[in-house]
Amino acid sequence: MRRPSYSPALPLGISLGMLVVGCGGAGSGETDEVPAATGATVLTGDTPTTGTTAADTAGDTGPDAAVTYYRDIKPVLDARCVQCHTPGNIAPFSLLTYDEARPFADALADSADAGTMPPWPPDNACRSYPHDRSLPDADRQLLRDWAELGAPAGDPKDAPPPPDAPAEPIEYDVELALAPFSPTIIPDEYRCFLIDWPKDEESFVTALDVIPGDRQLVHHVIAYALEPKDVDAYRALEASDPDPGYLCYGGPGGAGNSVWEIPWLGAWVPGSTAGAMPAGTGIRVAPGSVIAVQMHYHGVAGATPDQSRVRLRTAPTVDRQAVIMPFTNLDWVLGTEKMHIPAGEPDAVQSFELDMTGVVGFIFPNGPLKPDAPFVVHAAGLHQHTLGTRSTLEVVRGGGDECLLDIPRWDFDWQGTYELAEPVTVNPGDRIRVECHWDNSPANQPIIDGVQQPPHDVGWGEGTDDEMCLGLMYVTAP
Repeated sequence: MRRPSYSPALPLGISLGMLVVGCGGAGSGETDEVPAATGATVLTGDTPTTGTTAADTAGDTGPDAAVTYYRDIKPVLDARCVQCHTPGNIAPFSLLTYDEARPFADALADSADAGTMPPWPPDNACRSYPHDRSLPDADRQLLRDWAELGAPAGDPKDAPPPPDAPAEPIEYDVELALAPFSPTIIPDEYRCFLIDWPKDEESFVTALDVIPGDRQLVHHVIAYALEPKDVDAYRALEASDPDPGYLCYGGPGGAGNSVWEIPWLGAWVPGSTAGAMPAGTGIRVAPGSVIAVQMHYHGVAGATPDQSRVRLRTAPTVDRQAVIMPFTNLDWVLGTEKMHIPAGEPDAVQSFELDMTGVVGFIFPNGPLKPDAPFVVHAAGLHQHTLGTRSTLEVVRGGGDECLLDIPRWDFDWQGTYELAEPVTVNPGDRIRVECHWDNSPANQPIIDGVQQPPHDVGWGEGTDDEMCLGLMYVTAP
């Protein structure tokens, strides 16, 4: 089936798939049974966050080769690949053991050389990011040498010790259980579930983790905090859909927020490892709010019902309240200026820049940022749809531009918002700039029912056939 186009009332809903800020890891290895109940729970006691292990099925030790699995390759795979490549996880095969990795020796070397695996979209020439999944050149060479040597096992005694557990396990105090659901729109369905926030006082989310019910079905999860004044609009969407939740390709849908204000809490992406938001920061949730959890299901019809869970750590106060700041040309969103991507154009380009310090009062009228005052960017992300080829987000200064994020090879299935190793302060007079490229040539069109579609003019919109050029920043006051 073809994924439908949606036109929700909120014009700046987005389907960002890979928010890394505040994410739980696909490698967290949570294996306890998903509870049947749907709703929110305030947790007590410690909550495990460390990964599970699997027995190693070692093959023959093989010759005393220059590069062996146990001594050289297993440390690389454990550090960079098994977050997704474990049994039952989102990847199509496991790389946890020698017997599992050996048949893919050539494929591992080829994908590492091509830079497609492990997925790490940012260009590290832009800046440094924690939790970098990219492979160093030396590791790429190890994979190539191992494949060319015939993938020798070596001595199992050379295997590295298990990864250390987190020094300070995160203690989550709220759990949201989603309704069981089997997707029917193939290959991708975006569905939102609403859950009442269980706390009666103002609180701040400082960490977020997701436990997918079916790791091979769940492609991403995004959580939004909906203000009490907007709850009725979202409940109406839920009531209009006969299935659990409601379709929400373009963000959580609904109405009542400004086109710039998207109340994100955070999200999960396969392979993520960071659980906590930047130290001392958190996103406010008011009592009476509803949490909208957007699920991106990518799989087959008739799958076993998924019932995922979202865990959150909260605090009554934080040093600095954070917000997720979307950045784009408001005229594109409202349609007063067309974001034109001509039919047949192989490299359409659009860009926009603005001094955001002068408009934060409009975007976040009750938020932590002061008009015409500096703000600090702790993380950055970019978002396009399926025609996108590359995008950049930067700060334009009089003394020289500063890159926040550069995605030189856009992939809709591997999106992200990446924490900056060094936060960036944006001062009055600085301009945020976003630039996007798209390939709208005949060869880059979707195939529907076995037929490649002809190109057509594309502009800003929520649907599958539309496009976006959007930056995202996790920001606080200084």
